[in-house]
Amino acid sequence: MDEQKRERKFHFLGVLLGVAVDNIGTYISTALFGSIYFAGKPVNEETINAIYSNVGLLLLLMVMGLFWSFFGGYIAARVARRAEYFNAAIIGVIGAAVGFDSMLTDHGIPLWFELIGFVVIIPISLLGGYVALKRKKTPLK
Repeated sequence: MDEQKRERKFHFLGVLLGVAVDNIGTYISTALFGSIYFAGKPVNEETINAIYSNVGLLLLLMVMGLFWSFFGGYIAARVARRAEYFNAAIIGVIGAAVGFDSMLTDHGIPLWFELIGFVVIIPISLLGGYVALKRKKTPLK
């Protein structure tokens, strides 16, 4: 009977911490970037649109956000210590859901930016799970 017992894959605390790391990290780094970018400038529709039309700035924001998704996937997998890919993927799925909602509701952000983020967020989160799994298997020296 013990052999037939299935191991639970979902690890609530791991996923909760992964989502927190992803969202809080993205929020803080974006806020810091915004405070540097908007220093001495008024925050209005014109300056916001200037960011949305600057491909370099958008790519920088995307890399920052995807770094936090990677790290969130890593944390979820590391804390779970089981079904690492599954728990890391949940971080990406949640991020994709948030991104999909943004695509439907926030029309100021360019669609290409939203689509790239939507397509790569799950693989990036899985990469975090992969790194956590590799570190788990690597013996300490």
